This record gives sequence, C-alpha cells and structure tokens, in this order.
Amino acid sequence: MKEQYGMRAPEPIPGGKLPPDIKALHGGLSSAAAEFLDFAERVPEAFARHSFAPSEASPLFPYQLHAWPLFIDATAVVAMREMATKLCRLIKCAPRRLLGDAGSAAAWYGLSQERASEALDCLARTDDARGAISRGDFIHDGTALKCLEFNLTAGVGGWETAFLVQQVMSQPAMHRFATEQGLRIRQPHTLRVFFANIVDCVRRDTEWEGECNIAILFPPSGLPGPALAEQACRLFTSQLMEILRPEGARGEVFMTTYGAVKSAEGHRLTTQGKRLHAVVEYEARDRLLMAGPEFIENARAATSARSISLFNGPAQDVLDDKRNLALLSERVTSSALSAEEQALVRTHVPWSRRVERAHVERGGERVFLPELLSSRREELVLKAGRDFGGASVLLGESTPAPAWDEAARKALDEGGWVVQERVRSAPFHYLGPDGGVLPHSVIWGLFVLGETYGGHSLRLCPIGKGTGVVNVSQGAMFAALIDLE
Repeated sequence: MKEQYGMRAPEPIPGGKLPPDIKALHGGLSSAAAEFLDFAERVPEAFARHSFAPSEASPLFPYQLHAWPLFIDATAVVAMREMATKLCRLIKCAPRRLLGDAGSAAAWYGLSQERASEALDCLARTDDARGAISRGDFIHDGTALKCLEFNLTAGVGGWETAFLVQQVMSQPAMHRFATEQGLRIRQPHTLRVFFANIVDCVRRDTEWEGECNIAILFPPSGLPGPALAEQACRLFTSQLMEILRPEGARGEVFMTTYGAVKSAEGHRLTTQGKRLHAVVEYEARDRLLMAGPEFIENARAATSARSISLFNGPAQDVLDDKRNLALLSERVTSSALSAEEQALVRTHVPWSRRVERAHVERGGERVFLPELLSSRREELVLKAGRDFGGASVLLGESTPAPAWDEAARKALDEGGWVVQERVRSAPFHYLGPDGGVLPHSVIWGLFVLGETYGGHSLRLCPIGKGTGVVNVSQGAMFAALIDLE
C-alpha cells in the first residue's frame, strides 16, 4: 500500500464509498474504526458540516476541530503507551548517557559550556528530568508509529483531549453511531495527569506542606488576555483540586509573567502574595531571553533550597531539541543502549542526522551529507533543531530544487539543523472540505507527563494540500482519537 502515500492530491471519493484496503487500515486500530466508515456510507448525516467553530466551541480551544473521530481499541492504546513512555525516557537519558559531559553536550547542541553544564546538572538532580512535560509527534506509516520529534517543553499544545472527545461525540450522527455499536468510550484525562505529575514532583522536590500553588509563566507579549486567563485558571485550579481535596490539601493555579514572580525569604518564589511550589515555563525555548537573568538566578536559588519544582527548567536547553533524535539514530549501535533500546530506536525513530559537512551512514552506504542533500531531496526533510510550530520544516518532495539547495546551504552554514528521512503517512480517510472523503496525512500527538502516559490527539490535513507540513499554523485541523473500553 505504501506506494499510494505520496504528495499528489487524490480525487475525493463521493459519498464515502471506500475500498477494502482503506477499511482494513482503519480496522487495524479497532473494529469500530472500520465500522464507522461503513456507517458513513449509509448515513448521510455523517457528512453534515460540523457546527463547532473554534470561537463557538470554547475560547480555550482556538483551533479548527474536525467532525470525524478515529476510534482506537485498548490493545492499540497499550502499545502506544508503552512505546511513547519508553522512547521519552530514553531521550531524557540520552544527553548524559550518550554524550557524557558538558563539553560534549555543548558541542552537540551548540550551547555555551555554562548552559550545557547547568542542563546536565539539572538532569543529574532530577533523575534525568523524571517529571518533564512532553508530547511526541508521530506518523503512522502503515507498519509502525515513527517519531518526527519529541517536544520536551511545558508549552506543548493539544492537551484539550477531553474537550475534543466531548465536542465530536456530541454531534447527532456520532451519538447515533456510538449507540448503534454499543461503544463504551474511555474519557481522556490529560489535564488531570498533567497536574497529578506536578503534585508528585512537588512532593519529591520540596518539603511537602499540604499546599501546591502553580504558576504558568509567559513573557509579557505571550500572556493571554485577562478574561481568557481567568477562565483558564478556574479550569486548571478545579483540576488541581480534584487531586488535592481528598487529602485535605489546597492549591491554586496562576497564569502570569516572569516579572510577576518575586523572591521571598528562604529562597521561596511568590506571585500575587502567594508562595509558589511549582513553576511551569510555558514559553521557554530560549529560556534566558524569555525569563531574564533575575528570574533564572532566583529559580536556581529556590531549586537549590528545595523550595520549588521547575517545568521543564534548565534541562530544557538539551531536552527540547530535534537533535536528540539524530543522537539516538546516529548512535543506535552504542553499547550504552540495551538491545531493547536499540530495537526501539530502529523501529520508531526514522534515520536522522545533524546537518554538517561530514560523511554519514545511510542504508548501509557511507555518503557525504551535502551530496546526499542535493541528490536525494525527495526522500528527505530539513528542520531546525530548536524551532517549533513547523515554521522551518521543509519537505524535499514539495520544495523546488533551487529553494531546497538554498535551504541546505543555509543549514550547513548555520549549524543546528537536522535532516530526517521522509516518513509518509498511511492514508487514513476523513471527510474533506468539499464533502468527499479524502486520504489525510495524520500526526499522532502522544503525551508523556513525567513517567505517565497522558493521552493523545491527532492533527490532520488532506494529502497533497499545501507544503505537506501538518501543523495548525499551516491549516491542519485537530481530530479526536477516541479510546474504547
């Protein structure tokens, strides 16, 4: 089937009459996923345009939401959970295990010796970022989920999994399908797991006093408006209190700026007169620039005094970097990795390398990387190691050769870029914008919150549309991936 997974936009299938191989693809996730396609063929209401525009659905969910869900059974969920948590754990261990010292880490990630040393020290203090917040982005190629990147940053999007399921399944056609099939839907709890992980880390990192106040920090330009921030804080605090209330503990969630966090006696951090026990740095991909030296020094002192938990803190300088996949891919045969870990990398991490003027191994052949970039463009993807939102991602197949060659020269000159083997999405079929059924490229977002699997959501875009980069900033939609009991 893989030869069908190209960039060329296919013709929509009117009325949803789908061939057996597509139903078999969906059926590999659950019998209900295939049965839904049969349902859509005979029930015109399944093709009704959904009524939940982003502004109507909730101001907390500013993305377009697709009307059709994808159903997944417990066996598939268990496999995803085990794979995602193990791969995340391996990525968090990789800087210390595969690079070893601050000098090697500084060279690999393009950091100063001081920042690399602080990041590795943070990893050593926290059992390799045991509580870090993350979301891995994967493509299912028809055989396995392949990891495109693992975003180890507190500001990962898509956590609104419960909202997605509730909105999509509230549609009359979806309600009818669930009733006819007798489906038992497992409600996702991504947000609850998010806060449970923070509480666990506060217990481990600080002197527990029966209170857990959490600040979610933004630079001034990124802070949501007052009404939205107030609504979000009410929702977040209610989720936090579901965890704390049974034991008589208390807590509150604040959304504020770095500048609003002050240092108090005993190296404690406060905001709005409340002592903070955890800080979530929502936008910290350039942490020194975003936070400023005063906050960083105060946070360092508070961490040393065991009065605060940081998410994801200084370790983010090495964890939230696409070069981590290149590190695993390049050193997959290292004796520092167990046989099980090597198999995990080979199965779920596509061939990835740092972009540099050097020889590399690919497919059993030793090649000069600049020549590979030029001669095998359609098989490759370029991306900046520390970028996000898909802004820097270039698919060779959809990029004209002159533009690709210019981007490759830039990447070679700048450093910090990654080249990755192009992974094609299996053609999962969804309702298209014109009412027909189309194959879509699908990105599977799998959350790992600390050491716990936090759920999943999907982003999707019709195959052949735009640049082929499946990102909400470039027109992709979110879709519900629904667990069945």
